[in-house]
Parts: sequence; C-alpha cells; structure tokens
Amino acid sequence: MPIFSNVLLQVYIRPMKSENVIEKLRPGVIAYADANGAGEQPLMTSIPGLSIVRSRKATDIEPMVYQPLFCFVLQGAKESVVGDMRVRFAEGQSLIVGLDLPAESRVVLASEDKPYLAIAVALDVAMMRELAVQSGLRTTTNGSVQANCETLQVGVPDAALVDAMARLFALVDQPEAPILAPLVIREIHYRVLSAGHAGVLRMLARADSHISRIASVIATIKDRFDEPLKIEDLAHTAGMSMSAFHEHFKAVTRTTPLQFQKRLRLIEARRLMFAGSHSVTRAAFEVGYESASQFSREYSRHFGVAPSDDRAFA
Repeated sequence: MPIFSNVLLQVYIRPMKSENVIEKLRPGVIAYADANGAGEQPLMTSIPGLSIVRSRKATDIEPMVYQPLFCFVLQGAKESVVGDMRVRFAEGQSLIVGLDLPAESRVVLASEDKPYLAIAVALDVAMMRELAVQSGLRTTTNGSVQANCETLQVGVPDAALVDAMARLFALVDQPEAPILAPLVIREIHYRVLSAGHAGVLRMLARADSHISRIASVIATIKDRFDEPLKIEDLAHTAGMSMSAFHEHFKAVTRTTPLQFQKRLRLIEARRLMFAGSHSVTRAAFEVGYESASQFSREYSRHFGVAPSDDRAFA
C-alpha cells in the first residue's frame, strides 16, 4: 500500500490527540484571519457555514442572536449569557447551540500575542434529524427540558470531531472544497450529534419532542418579530396547552415569549442604528414599536444606555 494511503488511514482510524491538532491548526487559522481582516465578529470563510473568530483583546459584552452552531475554541476564552444562564468556554472546549436565541457574549481571555481564536460550523437541524434516523440514535422526550438539555452546552469534543474540524478548515480556498466540504460537514454533524454535551441536539432530532415544538415557535417569532404576538396562537403552533407552553418555552429560552420578542426587536434596532441607516425613531418603528418613547425606555433598560447616546458611539 502506498505511503500516502497509510497516512490517510491513520487520520481516519487513529486521529491525532486534540491538543496536537490544535497546535497544528492554530497558525493557519490566525494567518487566514489576518489575511482576511477578521475582527471581533465572525468571519465567514469560502466554505458555506464555516466561520472563524479572532480577537486580540478582551471585549465588552455585546448583544447578538445565536443560531444553531458548533464552536471549537483553539485559544483564549469567551463567555456567553442567555437569560440567567452563563457559560464560559476556553481552549480545547466547544460550545453547542441548538436554537436561535438572543444572547450576550464577550471575549474574556485574549491578547496581541495569544488572541482568542475559534472556528465554528453552522448546524442544520434537518441534517441532524436525518442522521439520527440513519444511525438509529435513540432519544427520550421524557423529563424536564431544562434538566436534560441546556440550550447552551459546553464540553470537550473527542479527537475524531476535532480532526474533522481541522480537515474542514484545510479545505478553505481549495479547488476540491465544493466536492469534499459537504461530506466533512455531514461527518461533523454526526459526530456533534453523538457528543456527550449535545443533549439539546439529540432532543431536536426528535420532531415530536417538546424542544422541537418550541423551536418551531421560536422560528415563528423570529420571522415575525415586528408583529404583535398572540400567545394562544403560539401555544397552538407548539401543540400545547397555555400552561405547558409557558413552562417549556421558559425552560428552553430562559424567558417569556414577549420578552424573547422584545430582545429580538432591541437587538435588531441596535444593529440598524449602528449601521448608520436608521435614526432612533425610524429604527423603533422598523422593528415594531408604536411609540418611540417606549422604545427608548426599554432600550435604556436593556442596554444600560439611551439609544441616542449608544448610536453616537457607533
């Protein structure tokens, strides 16, 4: 057998230790980030769904909206907050997010010499459900959602998953990426779904689970966040009674449907103002507020600064 075949077998059958992969991967990711002007916001690579974050300093906490993803930290540390849930993830750890969630995050460990560095893959729920069926993965819908699967989960990925992430990044800007990248992304979905800290994903893989029903409601709120909410309609979408809907929605999102919508509105209004395309009043009306003064009060309460002052520093 040719030498290169032996090498490939070693990669797929006996992946290198995770710390060795990180050491080899880190310089290439930093070089790519520098060459492409990466900042504190995620930088999309040439491979759809694959992004990197590189920050050379600790940052202030910033509002954001998470989407389902798997994020692997190569260096430094970051902190994310959803409601009353706060998680920290550092070098060698990964963050799994299963739902679209308004959140806040900040880099807590980074420097010029050792920047915060992470690579992330967007997760496709439909693909995970398909893989769960193909692999015979069994999940349970019993018990407390909050007890069994936090919506932000931190853990240490195994060597095979780390190796798959490295192989995916190695395909960035390569001519064979359109053919090979989808295969590696599918492998990553399978390995993430099987990870010890992927309880939320395994629940989502069941279309009839409580968390999947809440995910459908979240999608509705996100698509129509600028419209008035009718809780009865949301409960109907979830196929739950009003009391059960409130219980499960709060267990998953750590907030109420109205507060969830409000956070989406405020984050989107802030984005519009910081982009320089909207005044305070226009942003308020754009996201669904009927009163600019009410918007200003809620914005100040949530972000700790008036929207006019916040925009002045954008």
